[in-house]
Amino acid sequence: MSKKSYAVTIAGGGSTFTPGIALMLLEEHDRFPVDKITFYDNDAERQEIVAKACEIYFRENAPEIEFNYTTDPETAFTGIDFVLAHIRVGKYAMREKDEKIPLKYGVLGQETCGPGGIAYGMRSIGGVIEILDYMEKWSPNAWMLNYSNPAAIVAEACRVLRPNSKIINICDMPIDLMDKSATAAMRSATSSGCFAPRRSCRTWSASRDARSRSGVCGGRRRARSPPGKRSAA
Repeated sequence: MSKKSYAVTIAGGGSTFTPGIALMLLEEHDRFPVDKITFYDNDAERQEIVAKACEIYFRENAPEIEFNYTTDPETAFTGIDFVLAHIRVGKYAMREKDEKIPLKYGVLGQETCGPGGIAYGMRSIGGVIEILDYMEKWSPNAWMLNYSNPAAIVAEACRVLRPNSKIINICDMPIDLMDKSATAAMRSATSSGCFAPRRSCRTWSASRDARSRSGVCGGRRRARSPPGKRSAA
């Protein structure tokens, strides 16, 4: 790495998943050294609860890391190297509507699939683009790693609306599915030959097995495609 250490902003500082991300940064400090972590959220009250708990943990376990939290975009996104974004526009109140309204009309789905997923995606796009614009305004050389759902919808929106931005949209569901399925089969994920194309948070999984023409590595059984015919999700 070109720098000895990095400044990271976690956008969505009030999320209950944020402490896990903070702990991950500490656990991977040897591979990815961080000297400053900032939480950013537009909900001061919610973020205060999460940030105060993390503040104690950092003070006791990593006092060398500068930690702060803010609701001010300029403070959060100035002088940083990376943004880790995982926001939920509308919070859980809107997630409940996303999932329950379609049920009234006999349509199944969840927060990232079906009509509810589309509604959530439309809300998420604006929030992610806003954070991306903050980063580019105050730290134009920074990169954004976006976990915000629905992953595929947000990724496509960023590709179209901000084609030249430094953003990587990811989801850990495929690799998590591969790891769990490989563990169940008492094999390693790298040797299981899993292939996991996806749309939003639906994942179709298939495996290549030397002992048979087809197989399953978790999820739904999927017919094997001829070599070179698999399309990215």
